[in-house]
Amino acid sequence: MLAVERTVWDVPRTSTLSVDEARRIALAAQGFAEPRPKGRVTRRHVRKVFERLGAIQVDSVNVLVRSHYLPLFSRLGPYDRSLLDRFVYDDHEAFEYWGHDASLILTDLHPLFRWRMAGDHQWGEMRRWSAEEMEHVDALHAAVLSDGPLSASDLDKNDGKKGSWWDWSDSKRSLEHLYFRGRVGAFRRGNFEKVYCDPAHVVPAAVLASPD
Repeated sequence: MLAVERTVWDVPRTSTLSVDEARRIALAAQGFAEPRPKGRVTRRHVRKVFERLGAIQVDSVNVLVRSHYLPLFSRLGPYDRSLLDRFVYDDHEAFEYWGHDASLILTDLHPLFRWRMAGDHQWGEMRRWSAEEMEHVDALHAAVLSDGPLSASDLDKNDGKKGSWWDWSDSKRSLEHLYFRGRVGAFRRGNFEKVYCDPAHVVPAAVLASPD
């Protein structure tokens, strides 16, 4: 008697899910059902996590380690944290941008965020600032491209003025506007300081040249 291969249509269907079933589906979709590597964690493993998640949120919160190192640990187990830094900032397989929040995003997805870069801020204060201070914004853009990479603190050494936004200076606001619009890229110094640069410094030329 021949064995008949079961298909997806043979699986019983249901119109509802229990809370436990929904939880298991959500966790599996995030990669938590995948077995951890048996050997040393490599760049290939890091890329596999990014291909599944698309992005990892960047945050300065540091209880055990900064929070963006934890998603890899929870899926891969113990790993050399410098592997993530190299993946993003040396190999440029991911780039830093405003996803749902400040995020490390798989570089292949860069064209999908250009609609946001071409748009305007959701923050009304930033929209007002960029419109009223466009001359200052353009001057800083030129400075980053000619003299960069530069951080806000590099530009603020002779400017003690701070605003009400998390103590953001005028330079910081301008740089964040340029970053949101994709006119500058960003990476991190060893102390987690955000540094702004020509986008070509952090996103490969082939990706920048690809169509939207």
